[in-house]
Amino acid sequence: MDEDVKMIAKRLIQSSEKRKKRIRNNKESEFDLLADRAVEDALHSSCDNISCPIIRKQVQGKIYKSIVQYMPYEHMGETYCGRRQFYEYRNEFIMAVADNMGMLPTKERKAGQN
Repeated sequence: MDEDVKMIAKRLIQSSEKRKKRIRNNKESEFDLLADRAVEDALHSSCDNISCPIIRKQVQGKIYKSIVQYMPYEHMGETYCGRRQFYEYRNEFIMAVADNMGMLPTKERKAGQN
């Protein structure tokens, strides 16, 4: 994934809380709805190889928090996976957001699904 696409996808994730507030206050734009859905869908589909739904939800929360709060793995507390796996999940989440927003070329989308 190109660095500029990755940066934009991360910014979309980082601005999720402000976007959710606008949606709650009925002040959202069409883009807010699109971006919110892209982030939520990507987050809920992440960590698909974790079979326990409770642990999967906790890891998803840690991944989201690490991006929104600029928090490295070392400060996350219990993540239920190693550092390398955590960053793989995190990168897959970022890529899924970019894909959901239509920011990835067709070739890259297919490669990410394998």
